[in-house]
Amino acid sequence: MTATCPGCGAAVRFQSAVSVFAVCAYCRSMLVRHDLNLEVIGTMAVLLDDPTPLQLQTQGRFDGKRFALIGRLRLGWTDGSWNEWCALFDDGHYGWLAEAQGFYMMSFETADTGALPEATAIEPGMTVRVGGRAYTVDDIKRPTCAGSEGELPFPAPVGRQSLSVDCSGTDNSFASLDYAEGAVHAYTGRYVEFADLSLSNLRKLDGW
Repeated sequence: MTATCPGCGAAVRFQSAVSVFAVCAYCRSMLVRHDLNLEVIGTMAVLLDDPTPLQLQTQGRFDGKRFALIGRLRLGWTDGSWNEWCALFDDGHYGWLAEAQGFYMMSFETADTGALPEATAIEPGMTVRVGGRAYTVDDIKRPTCAGSEGELPFPAPVGRQSLSVDCSGTDNSFASLDYAEGAVHAYTGRYVEFADLSLSNLRKLDGW
């Protein structure tokens, strides 16, 4: 779908049918999609430069399936920050490629959230079940959205806050729980090696 940015008149293309939020590449307007109409909800500041080789439209493979990065969510907390890249696969479904301190993790949202504890009850060390598997809660933090670009499946204005819960499982697996705006979203996946993603169209960095 291609629509017109109400802020500057530029064409804004949505590559995924599930995307409801985008940042105009020309005027930085934050846009929420309502069917064929776009609503401006503010302006996104330019993301501070960080030493990532990934960028919008980087392509790669995961489990033999091709994907392209169509959006980025930059999250910050008291001890640092990390990137969550929205990865659109050729079959139309999307996942998340997390990039934090040199580690890469691919995950996918699961609807299995019925048995998860409330945000006020979750604690490090406890066991949670997500997607039929048991995970141990390792870390709980309160990140804030520092910025976003491209398109995403939910609105991500600067300042959006959430409770992020990192959980570990067996065989290099992990689960991530995101408590925000009265709901919880659960994601499951595994750690991946950079070389195994067969990435192309990477950003050029000094020293690479």
